[in-house]
Amino acid sequence: MKILVFTNTVIFSLLSLLHFYWAFGGTFWLDAVLPTNSSGVKMLTPTTPITLFVAFALFSFALTIAGNYGVFDQFINRSYFLYGTLLIAVIFLLRAVGEFEFVGVFKTVTETPFAKYDLMIFSPLCLAIAINSFLIFILNQRK
Repeated sequence: MKILVFTNTVIFSLLSLLHFYWAFGGTFWLDAVLPTNSSGVKMLTPTTPITLFVAFALFSFALTIAGNYGVFDQFINRSYFLYGTLLIAVIFLLRAVGEFEFVGVFKTVTETPFAKYDLMIFSPLCLAIAINSFLIFILNQRK
């Protein structure tokens, strides 16, 4: 379980840092991570406050996952982290499946640059996060 917690915590921390970078004006990889329609029009144009919200949410996910290892036991009951991890697993499983048009494994728009990255990187990463989180939830219940 230690490896699963470490892996998800690092992934969420790095994703959070990337979103903070974008929120404060960074542009590296930005075009590759925003879904577009077949004509190349962006289907999502996140504002700075929304990007900051996502950055803080991802950081809170990192803390939630880390809490399963007991690093916050003296402050917060571990069951909160356990059920938070289950919620994270569901969120990322839903993201991996997608909304059936632009995002996820079952999307219909498949020829855009985002769609290709989504198929090769984003959806598999979300599925891996979901599986790791479900495993953390299951293994923590046995304690």
